[in-house]
Amino acid sequence: MKERKITERNDQLRKRIPGIFRPDMLVLTRGVGNLDINEVGEILERVKNFTDFTEDNDPWGEHDFGAFEYKGRKFFWKIDDYKGAEGLRLVLTVMFADEY
Repeated sequence: MKERKITERNDQLRKRIPGIFRPDMLVLTRGVGNLDINEVGEILERVKNFTDFTEDNDPWGEHDFGAFEYKGRKFFWKIDDYKGAEGLRLVLTVMFADEY
């Protein structure tokens, strides 16, 4: 039951892209932020609509991490739960795999 709540919460956070506001936050790493705005939009759409969860990449069933390729580059996204620390709840970070 707890896993389902976490899964739903994380899926709902991604579905709000690009409208994620405090106490939640959307973070793009420097590498992603330096891309063309249209490419950033396409990458965020992939994060928003990501459904390729397997036991290998999501062993706890929480939908808090994903990986995909775009234009020959590997990207990761992850969700961290700050539990109210620093005024934040959930932080969704989108990055190049080599920035992890």
